[in-house]
Amino acid sequence: MKKKILSITLLSIMILGVSANAKSTHKHEHKHSRHISSNSYIGVNRAKNIALKKVSGANSSHVKEIHLDRENGRMVYEGEIYYNGWEYEFDIDAVTGAIVKWKADRD
Repeated sequence: MKKKILSITLLSIMILGVSANAKSTHKHEHKHSRHISSNSYIGVNRAKNIALKKVSGANSSHVKEIHLDRENGRMVYEGEIYYNGWEYEFDIDAVTGAIVKWKADRD
């Protein structure tokens, strides 16, 4: 009987330890994913240059709007370029510089 109680007690302790560790790890990951410093952002000028590289011949004067915004929990530079009869809308990840949305329409 003592062995059975000891086994159940040890099993309970192990389960609680694993559960507490999983919660702690999840909290730690979540904390880091949403508290990215604005110092980590690539900046509006770099975002503008990334977008302009996709539109051959366009320059800064063709960028009509660009601003920092939150999209789907991610900070992005959202903007528009008007060039040569086309309208380009884009979202660029504010941390990585990756283009996460690109849309081109005839103006």
